Amino acid sequence: MNVLDLTGLKARHPLGFLAACGLLRCLAQPAQVASARRKSQDLGQVKLGWRIDDGKERVAVIHSEHPIDIPAIAQEVPCTAAKQRCSPAWTWSVKIDDRTKYQQTSQAAVKKLLDRVATRSDADMLVALASDLIAEKNKLRKTAFDLTSGNQRLLKSLVNTAKGVEQNAEHQCEETLKGPWRYQDGDHSLGWDPQTQRLHALRGIMPGQDNENRSVRAAVFLASLALPMFPCFTVAGGLQTTGFQREDNDDWFSWPIWREPISLATLRSLVSHPFNRDLEQRGVDVVYRCCVAHTGGSQGNYQVFGHPEERHWPRSVGSQA
Repeated sequence: MNVLDLTGLKARHPLGFLAACGLLRCLAQPAQVASARRKSQDLGQVKLGWRIDDGKERVAVIHSEHPIDIPAIAQEVPCTAAKQRCSPAWTWSVKIDDRTKYQQTSQAAVKKLLDRVATRSDADMLVALASDLIAEKNKLRKTAFDLTSGNQRLLKSLVNTAKGVEQNAEHQCEETLKGPWRYQDGDHSLGWDPQTQRLHALRGIMPGQDNENRSVRAAVFLASLALPMFPCFTVAGGLQTTGFQREDNDDWFSWPIWREPISLATLRSLVSHPFNRDLEQRGVDVVYRCCVAHTGGSQGNYQVFGHPEERHWPRSVGSQA
């Protein structure tokens, strides 16, 4: 197997983890949906692992049967961005709100899948964005990854981010994958990056003047590709998003970091596994988590992932934390 270190994608960082998962999904896509450039350079089986670098930081590692490098990835990512920004899964609305539109789009995606004129990509993305199984005055219950509010719109933001990546992928991919992240892009991080959390009371600028977004655009786009690995589902009449838990009236996002490289199919299974000691037997070294923090005051609706922490293992195999 060929090995490519991605020192910019840190295991402890939620956006770094999601971007690594999204990159795996991008590189592992079947030949019929890969770009022409990729078809001429088949990677074979692709896996994702993690290693500890000299600074004692866990960083992502791509393992592939055939050689791959960052310039090749920088050529593939804009092709994926061009396709994804035009996808019905992202263009049916500017935000996740209309249950009827969602149902129509989902039905069309499933029909194309059954007729074998499309892959699972759109259907998987739609299942990750929302669920229409909970009827509430025609409102649509959305994924816990949608932390946008106010003038922000998740789907519109995703499309704009993809456009930016498509136009300037080479530089952005190198910064994202190799680091360090310099936060020079003018897009919103969609609440997935704790480094962009704005605690206005602690900043030397008025909130009304603090409206300039700073992000790592390619990291946000790659993270968006990981959403299908975290589908929504119903539990006891409520909506649950894979990877999220409710504890002490707070919502938490948790993610595992493993030892040996694993495939996309194995990753889908791993992130949906209950948090218990059995994960250690499956090769998981550590589980991180971050709280969904609310900003903008006690009544603020703006949300962002808080700074990550290590999640302590439960005492017994059957217990939950």
